Amino acid sequence: MNRMIGLWAHPRSRSTVLERVFIERGDFEVFHEPFAHMAFSEDSAIPSDEWDHSLPTTYQGIKEHLVTARERTNVFHKDMCYHCLDDLKVDVGFLAQQDNIFLIREPASSIISHHRVHPDMPLQAIGHKALYDIFCVVTKLTGKVPYVINADDLAAEPERVIRKLCDHLGIEFLPHAMTWKRECPQQWKTWRSWHAAAENSERIVSPDHQTIDSEAFEQYPKLKEMYEYHRTFYARMNEFCQ
Repeated sequence: MNRMIGLWAHPRSRSTVLERVFIERGDFEVFHEPFAHMAFSEDSAIPSDEWDHSLPTTYQGIKEHLVTARERTNVFHKDMCYHCLDDLKVDVGFLAQQDNIFLIREPASSIISHHRVHPDMPLQAIGHKALYDIFCVVTKLTGKVPYVINADDLAAEPERVIRKLCDHLGIEFLPHAMTWKRECPQQWKTWRSWHAAAENSERIVSPDHQTIDSEAFEQYPKLKEMYEYHRTFYARMNEFCQ
C-alpha cells in the first residue's frame, strides 16, 4: 500500500523548506497546504498570489483529494492545523491512515517572521495552539508520542535531522534531495510571497543571525501577547523533539 505522510506545522516554521526535500526525492506526490483552500479564498485578507481554482475548498473534498492521490502513489502533504482544526480533531480515521510528523519553531522567531508577511494575522494563525491540539489527538489515537522536529535543529543540522526522520519513517535517505535549483515549485505558487527565502534557497541553511528582534515586541504589543499565549504549547511539544 502507498504511504501518506502528514507534516503538521505552524506558519513560519521552516516547513516549506522541509517540504522541498520531499519534492526533490521524487517518490512522493507533494501537496502544499491543501487545507488552506478551505480556510481562505483569493478574496481573503491574507496575502496570496496565483490562486489555484482547481483544488477542493471543503474539508471532505480536500481529504478525498489526498486519499485518492494515495491510491496511485505515495503522498506527502504539509499543512497548518489551524486551517482545519475543528474537522481534523474529530477525524481520527484520516489521522490514523498516515504518518503524522510535527514541526515546531520557537514562537518569538515565527511570530516576528509572520508579522513581516501578514501584519494583521489573528491570534489563532500563529498556530502553536492548534498544532498542540492535534499533537494530543494523535498521541491519544496511537498510544505514543508523535515524532516532533524543532526547526532550529533542522536549520543547524539538516542532514542529521533528515536522516533521522527517514529512519523513523522507514524510507531511504536520498542525498540528492538535500540540494535543489533556485525556483518556485508549482505547489507554492498560491502562496509564493510567503516563500521567497525557500524559493531562493539551494539547500536547508541556518540563518547567519539568530537574534530575536525584540524591538518588534516593543513596537507592536500584540506580538508579545501572541507570544505569551503560544509559548506554553511550544514548550510542551519541544520536550519531545527528536
